[in-house]
Parts: sequence; C-alpha cells; structure tokens
Amino acid sequence: MKNLTVIIPMHEFGEENIKLLNNAVNSVPNDINVVLSIPSGTSKKELNGISDRLEVISKSDGSSFCELVNSAVESIEDKWFSILEFDDTYAAKWFDNFEKYSEFTPEVSVFMPLEDITDFNNDRYIGFGNSEAWASAFSNEIGYIDNDCLQNYFDFYLTGSIFNKDDWNEVGGLKPQIKITFWYEWMLRLTNKGKKVYVIPKVGYNHRLGRKGSLVEIYKETVGSDETQWLFELAKRESLFHPSIEREPSKFIFKKDEKDEE
Repeated sequence: MKNLTVIIPMHEFGEENIKLLNNAVNSVPNDINVVLSIPSGTSKKELNGISDRLEVISKSDGSSFCELVNSAVESIEDKWFSILEFDDTYAAKWFDNFEKYSEFTPEVSVFMPLEDITDFNNDRYIGFGNSEAWASAFSNEIGYIDNDCLQNYFDFYLTGSIFNKDDWNEVGGLKPQIKITFWYEWMLRLTNKGKKVYVIPKVGYNHRLGRKGSLVEIYKETVGSDETQWLFELAKRESLFHPSIEREPSKFIFKKDEKDEE
C-alpha cells in the first residue's frame, strides 16, 4: 500500500517483548512500511531478533510514548501513518477498509477502527472500543467524533488509527508533559481546528490491556483519582495551545489540594 507507514514506539526490550513485537509486525500487510521508533541510546544488542521488515528510527532523546511517536512522524515521508503498540495487532481487513473509506471521504484527518479489547494475561474479552461514535445523537454527525462530544466523553483508543500527516503537522504532535490524557488533549486540539475524525464501522484493531510494565498499568499504580480528574481538565485547557507555544512547566504538575490557576 502506497503512502502509508506503520509506526511502532518501543523503549523496553527483552526476549518476550521482541516476540510480541514480531507478532505485531506480522499483522501488517507486506506492502506497508513498518518503522520501529526507539530511544537514541538503545544498543544493537537489545534489538537482537527483531523482524527483518522493521526500519529502525533512533532519533528521540526521550523514551516516552509521545516522544517516540513524534520523532517517528517527523522522519517518515508518507501521506498517512498509523501507530501500532508492540503488544497489539491489526485485524486482517483494516487497511483494505481504510482504502475504501478514505477514497470517498477525503476530508477526514483521522480514520479510527472499532477495537476488540482483551486482557493480555488471559485473553478474556473486555469490551468494544470506539463504538460510541455510532450511537444515536452521540455527536453532531453519526460516525464522527467532534469537539462537542469530546467535552463530555473521552474514552477513545487512538492506536490503530490512521492519521493524515499534513493535518498532524498542522495541529502539532503529542505533548509528552501531559500524563494519561495526552491523546484526549490532541483530539481536542485537532477538532478545535475543525478537522474530522471518523470511526470506520468495522473491527480493525486488537488492543490488549493488563501487560505488566505497560503505560496504562504504570499509570494505574502511580496516578490517583484526584490527579486523573485534574489531568482531564488540564487537557481541556492546554488543547487551546499549539505544542510550539512555550508553556510554564509548573502548569503540568499536579498539586494536591491546590486549585490550578491559569
């Protein structure tokens, strides 16, 4: 498939994670480029056993998910890109469905899949992701996620989605200084600009939760409910600012029992 690259951000390795990585790569059709975005200090030894299909991008000074994604997007040349977590997989028909829908809706900036969500540890089915966009009266146009609906709902899964690189560059990438809600802030910023997000009504991605050491599990262990609520409010405030606009670092630090001030 022309004009599309899959980005896999990864900062932790080892034999088990390499197996997961190669399994993820195998879910990508052979005619699609796949790049592995890793921290710049990663040794070659840590990459032993990775798939021959992978092009390694090692340009990020940081190791966070946001930093690895941002640096990879800057490095690719294709019109479209997708982000694949190394412990997830694509559904077989996802990219075919993207081609069909993108042909008839060229104004869309992000195509999101419906997602099957399962437990990493026992394969137990947890639920169905991104289906809310197809609920009656959820947004102003069925199948789309807009800024109005995002004011009241935030539980969407963006890995697996396919992004227009030009629109990504226009609104700016992910903000590493925002924990947990960085995707929510980005979606608010995107839709603030009137960009369109469409959920293709087909399962396109298999997302697994519960892997020890994953970002979600780390946040569960280190971020309390008060801070989580504060982070969602932070995302709403910061979505008004492009990442190129320098913000006071203290604005991103949670202070328990203190009211945040602009």
